[in-house]
Amino acid sequence: MRAGAYRVPVVLQRPLETRSASGEITTTYEAAGSVFAALRLKSQSERFAESRTASSKTWEIRLRPFPGFSGGWRVLSGTRVFRVLSVCDPTGRRRELLCEAEEETT
Repeated sequence: MRAGAYRVPVVLQRPLETRSASGEITTTYEAAGSVFAALRLKSQSERFAESRTASSKTWEIRLRPFPGFSGGWRVLSGTRVFRVLSVCDPTGRRRELLCEAEEETT
C-alpha cells in the first residue's frame, strides 16, 4: 500500500478564547483531530531586528477537508508548531484543503 502525498501525521488544534474576571482574553488550544498532511516549505527569510536575527518560515500544508478548519488554528507535527494563516479549497470540489502557515519558533 502506498502512502500517497499525505504521509505526515499531524494534530489539528482549534483556538479557545477565555475571558478572565478582569476582562483579559486568553487564547488556548485544544486538539480537534489527527490527520495526515503534506508539508512543503514555501519561503524562508531572516532579518536583523532589535540586535538579533529573526527568521520566518512560510509553509504550504495540504490535507483532506476537516470540519471547521480555518485560519487561526494550529497544526502540530512532532515538536513543530505551525500557525494557520489562511485555508482554501483550490478546486472547490471539497477534496483537499490548501493552507498557508507560519512555523512558530520558541
